[in-house]
Amino acid sequence: MNPPLKYSGQSSSDPEDLAIRRSNELTDLITHFAKQQPIAEFYTWLKEFITLDQNYPNTKDIQENLAKALKNATRMFGERKAFADLLNLLDELKKLKKRCHPNDVIAEFLAEAYSKTIYYLRGSWDVEGTAKLLGELRDLVSESKKNKKILIFFAKSYSNAINRFCSDRHNFTCDKLLFELRILANKHKNDPDIQSEFAQALISIVGTYAREFRRDELNQVLEELRKIASRFPDNEEIQLSLTRATILSSLTSSRNE
Repeated sequence: MNPPLKYSGQSSSDPEDLAIRRSNELTDLITHFAKQQPIAEFYTWLKEFITLDQNYPNTKDIQENLAKALKNATRMFGERKAFADLLNLLDELKKLKKRCHPNDVIAEFLAEAYSKTIYYLRGSWDVEGTAKLLGELRDLVSESKKNKKILIFFAKSYSNAINRFCSDRHNFTCDKLLFELRILANKHKNDPDIQSEFAQALISIVGTYAREFRRDELNQVLEELRKIASRFPDNEEIQLSLTRATILSSLTSSRNE
């Protein structure tokens, strides 16, 4: 697929306005069409995008569009398991955020990109690498203490990491990450979004304990989930988490029969 002609069909003669409109086009191309194209096509669009940003370094719309495009592209490279490219995109987004600080929109895109990166690197990333990403995201949370979206992506990143390491049977790492996430969840006991991510992580732990027939620990985690569910009786996600955990826990009963 060939991209639209640069600034085509635009009536404005202002160069900056044309650049902003082209950045909108490039964001749409990367978000909706890059997945079907060769990797080289994506990098052609990205190179043009970076050139726009360099030519208009103080244009907020272009910077935020570039951040959005980089964040959206993490999914494409994650699904393709092109992890080196994925991490390079994350680095580009980190540099953009640093240059444009403070900018809440770009910071939120970066937080989401961290969460996606940790999710897609599952099964292929070491403990130290994941800890590094979580540490960087923790710093971002500290910089943006009043930003709820970033906090939720932080919790989601922990949930993603716990799910990955539980699947890979890294029990010590799972326990360590769960301990850290539990501290965060205890600080935000009345936040249903944070509690929902914590519940998702507990499901992964339940699955591990059920597979390994660790009944006492399993019952402790189930009780923790029940307490969360009792505080949020109308939250469908949390209630579903409890249901899933209960089903997983039945594996221990089946093994005992």
